[in-house]
Amino acid sequence: MASSGEWCPQPPRISLEQDLVGKVAVVTGATKGIGRAIALNLASRGANILGTCSSPESLHHFDTLSINVKNLYDPELHSSAAKLSQIEALHCPKIVGIIADITIPTAPTTILDALQSNFKGKVDIVVFNAAVMGLARMGEGAVSETFVNRALEGNVAFPIMLVEALVSKECFKSGGRVVAVSSEGVRVRRPGGGAVYAATKAALECLMRKWADELGARPGMEGTTFNSVSVGFTKTDAYYRIPLDTREKLMTADAVEVAVGNRIGEAEDVADVVGMLVSENARWISGSVVDATGGKAKIL
Repeated sequence: MASSGEWCPQPPRISLEQDLVGKVAVVTGATKGIGRAIALNLASRGANILGTCSSPESLHHFDTLSINVKNLYDPELHSSAAKLSQIEALHCPKIVGIIADITIPTAPTTILDALQSNFKGKVDIVVFNAAVMGLARMGEGAVSETFVNRALEGNVAFPIMLVEALVSKECFKSGGRVVAVSSEGVRVRRPGGGAVYAATKAALECLMRKWADELGARPGMEGTTFNSVSVGFTKTDAYYRIPLDTREKLMTADAVEVAVGNRIGEAEDVADVVGMLVSENARWISGSVVDATGGKAKIL
């Protein structure tokens, strides 16, 4: 964390297992936090990345993401001779960043156009990370029609229309992977005001289960899996925007509930779970919700 209190990305970690070389991954909300960590995880394993952000002000983050990925493949940054021989043989993946606001109906078309322009219209991995977040307590006037519609548009309608477009245009390759970043708020008690957000995430999890049944064996998409990842309180840029006293209270309360250690999650913790689900080793997991809360939200 910077001295100013602003969030700083964790340094990327190289993965020499190049199991995703040649694959194309769409990662929504890829400029910061969990989305950025996911993009780095996949790119370090050879995947080309089409990442989205919501505004022109965020586009510059793709420049630093590209630099980080190139550094992973730069032999001069690594001293081990054994690693050097492997790194030199690797192909540095392509990183493309676009503006695609998930609350705007044209976002799926924007993504398809970018896929066509940069990756011949084909995709292997889709990660629904971007989300419309917001707290609004019932009965206090904040749960307006606009508030509800925006959450539904970004968290439910956008994934539906993007998958519809990708399937109808035959963009998915066989053995594909689709992962939705969900929330522990679907199952466990959280501070008041999150009912609408949790409901949209529950709907997204339901979509993933139904798509697993409907699309996993579709001709041309055979072997495609659809899974959700349940995420808890995690150190992202949003975390560092919480007032310090409130943040410390939330962190203390959450940390004691984590089964694997007295801490809250890092973006890389979630990215590694997503990274596992998009691997070949996860080919027999589909229609599931995988806990990425450190054991807080037990999912049976």
